[in-house]
Amino acid sequence: MESENRESEPTHPFPIISKNPRVRDPTFKDPPVAIPSPSSSSSSTSLGPSQKRQNNDHSLSPPQNNKKRTKKTPPPLPTLPHELITEILSRLPAKSLIKFSEPLLKLKSCSLYSVYNNPETDAAVLDYYLLKDTYRYDWVIGSCDGLLCLGIKQDFVILWNPSTRVFNRLPDLGFAKKLGSYTVFGFGYDSQMEDYKVLAMFCFLTKSVYGGSRYVTRIKVCTLKGECWRRLEDFVLGLPYDFSGKHVDGKLCWPVMPEGSVGSAWSIVAFDLAQEMFEEVVQPDYGEGGYERVLGVLQGWLCVMCNYPGVLADVWVMKEFGVRDSWTKLFSIPYLDDPLWFHYSVPLCIDVGGEVLLEYKSVLVIYNPKHGTFRYPVMNGATSCIEADVYIQSLVSPVVDGQV
Repeated sequence: MESENRESEPTHPFPIISKNPRVRDPTFKDPPVAIPSPSSSSSSTSLGPSQKRQNNDHSLSPPQNNKKRTKKTPPPLPTLPHELITEILSRLPAKSLIKFSEPLLKLKSCSLYSVYNNPETDAAVLDYYLLKDTYRYDWVIGSCDGLLCLGIKQDFVILWNPSTRVFNRLPDLGFAKKLGSYTVFGFGYDSQMEDYKVLAMFCFLTKSVYGGSRYVTRIKVCTLKGECWRRLEDFVLGLPYDFSGKHVDGKLCWPVMPEGSVGSAWSIVAFDLAQEMFEEVVQPDYGEGGYERVLGVLQGWLCVMCNYPGVLADVWVMKEFGVRDSWTKLFSIPYLDDPLWFHYSVPLCIDVGGEVLLEYKSVLVIYNPKHGTFRYPVMNGATSCIEADVYIQSLVSPVVDGQV
């Protein structure tokens, strides 16, 4: 359904960033893309019998006429149904899917105004920091004041302004890779220091003094003006989930598994960019029932998307940071099908008419809470996306004057 009485296009439109793997997905029709499928180069990891099968049929009699035995040709590797491949890959986090599609990964952008007001929108490829590396994978950590922060192989980050095409590669993080380790980042602005900061949380397994093993999380912070990583005290409020920090009111927020908890335990912690300290964030009463939570930012508020698979998703926002009573449930979005392992993303934005833009099953969806209707805008050149984000256009430079 088209929105009513749209405002004129702003001087600086809000583009959408999408990561387009450009590989086919059988769940979509026009054209089918989004989920990587196994290829000949990866067939060795497919489920099925080994190609180097050993012959365990030992005969008690010698071979006759000294003829060479004909080698048994193993049966061909089975081909998994597309539906099963889709279900398996849909359970993986976005960064894992990105690793499958490294050489084909693209960042694309289009006008947010056009997405809302036109049935079709052209998506343009964004040319950014170039690095020839077969094993490279990138992801958008976040945006602030028109600057995008991109993670490169979990080793370093770049700050980039797509409008001016200026970028700045920050120093290597310096964490040695360990088995089972991962790094999460957050990017935001410290208003007291008037500087941009990147926070890195390096999580790795180590032996526990009580036996077994446990995760330890090292913390480093880097400022744009200083351009060096500085070590902070280890994180002790639990284990951060593998998601980028969300920037709200001078704080970076993460979902965390509390220390000693099991299952789907979920808390929210915030890192104050000025004080450089962590604190736990109070949550609303979501109600009873099985649900999955996703953390994000909506209209400048901390947002939690509470998904009840196959039923609906509640959208909660904290209108005054740190105040529990300010949590408000804005609306609920129904599921029109059985999503299995798919769920709605945190809404990307709400336009002046109240329509909500979000991502579902690798495509953009516009939902109208007032009328309960859905629209599906077409992005030419980016028919599917691994994840999406919004940023404003600005002239803010990622390079400090005097720095090379």
